[in-house]
Amino acid sequence: MKKNIYFLLIMNVFLFAGTAQKSVLPVKEWSASVESPFVLYISGDGGFNSFSTTLCNAFSKGGYGVTAVNSKTYFWDKKTPEQTSRDISEYLDKQFKGRVNQQLVLVGYSFGADVMPFIVNRLDTLLKPKLVSVVLISPSTSTDFEIHWSDMFGGNAKRSMDVLAEINKMDAPKVATFFGAEEGNFPVKDIQLKNYDNQTLPGGHRFDGHTDELAIALMKEFK
Repeated sequence: MKKNIYFLLIMNVFLFAGTAQKSVLPVKEWSASVESPFVLYISGDGGFNSFSTTLCNAFSKGGYGVTAVNSKTYFWDKKTPEQTSRDISEYLDKQFKGRVNQQLVLVGYSFGADVMPFIVNRLDTLLKPKLVSVVLISPSTSTDFEIHWSDMFGGNAKRSMDVLAEINKMDAPKVATFFGAEEGNFPVKDIQLKNYDNQTLPGGHRFDGHTDELAIALMKEFK
């Protein structure tokens, strides 16, 4: 009897640990002074690849505190906008405790840019006043909060959630989009936000070796 109880207790511990782990954001952090603005970056479906790492390194060298969320890991299992916003809000709440600088910049690339507007629109009410800028790098027009193998290999199937409509719902002080000149046409003209800017830089979806130039342009939109 005692062995059975012990076994059940052990199983409950493992089950709880597994459940708790699912709600933990897979992140990489670049430390900086608590007096610097804080950048939360959400990667594309390739995760922490060289492109995202180079960008975040540049942000860190530019004096920003940086956390990158690994989309490939986090969204491998389908999420909802509500769950994602809750997980990110909880993480940010902890990060801002004790920070002198309370400014928040949200940056998303590719898949990360697709989900970012949904997150912004559901961000915790205590975090919204901290938000100074939202930057979307190469978003597509639809998403469904799940990583798909076909998309990782160049597919571009239409998903169930309208990214453009969600962008137009954002109430952020400043919004910017960035695209490579060789990318497909995103309906930029249909973005109806007041404080909005769009920039096109050389290259394709990964800006073809112009990552440093992209990072400099992005950081100009952080202020």
